[in-house]
Amino acid sequence: MSELVREIVEVAAMVGGDADDPLLIVEADGLAPTAGWTHVRLEPHVYITPPDDGVQDFDLVGDRPAGSAADALAPVEAGWEGPLADWLIGVRIHAADNMVEEEVFEFGDDFDDDDDDARDPDEGHVRDNEDA
Repeated sequence: MSELVREIVEVAAMVGGDADDPLLIVEADGLAPTAGWTHVRLEPHVYITPPDDGVQDFDLVGDRPAGSAADALAPVEAGWEGPLADWLIGVRIHAADNMVEEEVFEFGDDFDDDDDDARDPDEGHVRDNEDA
C-alpha cells in the first residue's frame, strides 16, 4: 500500500514539448522515513474544475519496505510528465511533514517556449503542513 514520503526537499517544475503541444515536467526529491522504499512516484490530484489558485497538487508517495528497515531518513526522487493545462501557474508537492510550492512560469500573451528565463530554478518555498 502506498503512502506519503516523510518530507519534500526540492521541487523543479518546467515546461517541455513545443508551442503546439506543451508538457508539464515535474521532478521532486524527498526523504522517506526508512531505507528500501519502492515505486516512489508523483501522483497528481484530479480536479473536477480547475483550482482557483492555478496550482496543480501532487503527492510524493511510495511503497514502504515489506520487512524491517533501518529507521533513518533515505533520499527518494520521482518525476511526472503530462499535458500542460492552460490554467496552471504552479505545482504543490505534498509529503507527510511538509509541502513545497513551485511556480512553473507566468502566462502571457507572448508565450515563447524558447524563453530560458521563464522559470527561476532557485524560486519555490517550503511550507509545513501546520501552516496550511
